[in-house]
Amino acid sequence: MIQSYVLLTVGFVLLVLGGDNLIKGGSRLSALLGVSPLLIGLGIAAFGTSAPEAAVSIKAALGGHSAVSIGNILGSNIANIGLAIGISLLLFGIQGNHRKIWKEIVFGLLATLLLLFLCTAAFSREGSYGLNKIGGLVLLFFFAGYLVHLFRMSRSDKKKKQDEKPDHVKNRPLEYAKSIAMTLAGIAGVIFGGSFVVDNAVLIAASWGISQTLISVTIVALGTSLPEIVVSVIAVRKNHWDMALGNILGSNLFNILFVLGTTAVIKPMEFADYNQLVLPDLLIALCITVILFFIIMYRGKAAAALKRSRVHGAILLLAYMAYIVFAILRP
Repeated sequence: MIQSYVLLTVGFVLLVLGGDNLIKGGSRLSALLGVSPLLIGLGIAAFGTSAPEAAVSIKAALGGHSAVSIGNILGSNIANIGLAIGISLLLFGIQGNHRKIWKEIVFGLLATLLLLFLCTAAFSREGSYGLNKIGGLVLLFFFAGYLVHLFRMSRSDKKKKQDEKPDHVKNRPLEYAKSIAMTLAGIAGVIFGGSFVVDNAVLIAASWGISQTLISVTIVALGTSLPEIVVSVIAVRKNHWDMALGNILGSNLFNILFVLGTTAVIKPMEFADYNQLVLPDLLIALCITVILFFIIMYRGKAAAALKRSRVHGAILLLAYMAYIVFAILRP
């Protein structure tokens, strides 16, 4: 058991160091490539930090636990907004105008609505609700469209950079190699660190006599979101709000469109307890994304921005805590 405590500590250290390197490497890479930090967050950081959700969901679906697979994705998306953004707002507040990210929030809403439609449209031949290969292919089609959107964003960013005063960054192969290596090392750190934390926290909780149900809806669900939480908080602490928001929103889109799409193509999913386990989480994910949309789009006096944003952070955290209580108490 001492080994579990040691590995738990190692996991947290890897998370912090990995998150720090990911933000440093990502911001440096954005300058070298001539694109915005938002794009790095939406693309590289989001895809990298979503690896734990992908691994857990695909493994669960292949094992015949479809409700666990989609529940992990939805729970992770709720935690990404409620915890990662909530904690960041509460601790550091938000500075500057980030209304330009409204499109990505709307994309997240549309992706969740699309998933809701596919799950309730009786695509599954085995049951009333599910997600079969057709639904998975539809999700992957829209994921391809999202990648096209990112590509267009990169071209637009480069065009804008050409009209601005050049950033004093040495544009050499060595600088590219160092930035890419730092970014990849950061992604590896948060992935392995998160895995160490989750695996050993489960062992420690079990040794304390905590039930498997409580462990699954708290430690496991929270653990797969740890990379996004750590990366976002570190990004905000370094005043990279665009990268933090991009990481969360890109991760949520990746989870729904790519992870669930790929999972359904590999192994069609049937939801026997759809109304009790899946539908409530879908609706909660929609609601918390709508709350984030109004927080980002809210116009108020600049002088009260810091105080207001911390209140918004408290609202998101309370919403997530209410979800956890609901998840524990539901049958």
